[in-house]
Amino acid sequence: MEKSLIIKEEQKEELENVYAQLDKEISKTMKQAVETMTLVTQNTKFVIGEQLSKVQEKLAGKNQYDGFFTKWFVALGLKKDFVYDCINYYEVLVANLDNQIIQSLQFSKVCEVAKLKDTPDLQKKVIEIAPIKDMRIKEIKTLVEEVKEKQEVTEEMIEAIIEKEDKSKTSFKNFVKVTKTFIETFENQTQEIKKEEVKEVLELIENVKDLCKISN
Repeated sequence: MEKSLIIKEEQKEELENVYAQLDKEISKTMKQAVETMTLVTQNTKFVIGEQLSKVQEKLAGKNQYDGFFTKWFVALGLKKDFVYDCINYYEVLVANLDNQIIQSLQFSKVCEVAKLKDTPDLQKKVIEIAPIKDMRIKEIKTLVEEVKEKQEVTEEMIEAIIEKEDKSKTSFKNFVKVTKTFIETFENQTQEIKKEEVKEVLELIENVKDLCKISN
């Protein structure tokens, strides 16, 4: 049922490559279109979260209605993760109405921060001191996990996570570069390749595919 525009981190670089191939006026129009569609999507999820929250609150504490909230949203064709993400998104925005950064954050980032709702003081501190707007989803997710585990949040913790992810991203780019070089060399291979060597290459490819599944 969910139909929305969600720009993932890995898509941003691809989009920039597309824009770079067009003149400035066209790329500007395309960027504005993305901003507008993203805003509409987020507003829709805010409204959905608001309505779901109201219904959930009405049913809360009434034992004779246990399970009816789930039955209701399932009958609507909504998935559990989507329902609770919208509720959490709505609650975080309402709790931080005076914070323009939180109000402008993309849906997925707010949902990560919302995972700290059981520790509101820590959630508030993360919102106050972490550069969430400039952090990638993976960095925010790692931060939330560490805050839950250590029950604290410090600037040093945040800096260490960002530094680690930056190194990881650089390593991945280097891996892609080396892989492209390998493929070019493989394509231009003039000598006969042994069966054992091909098997080893195929095993490495399978290992990379498995790693990609884990990262997703």
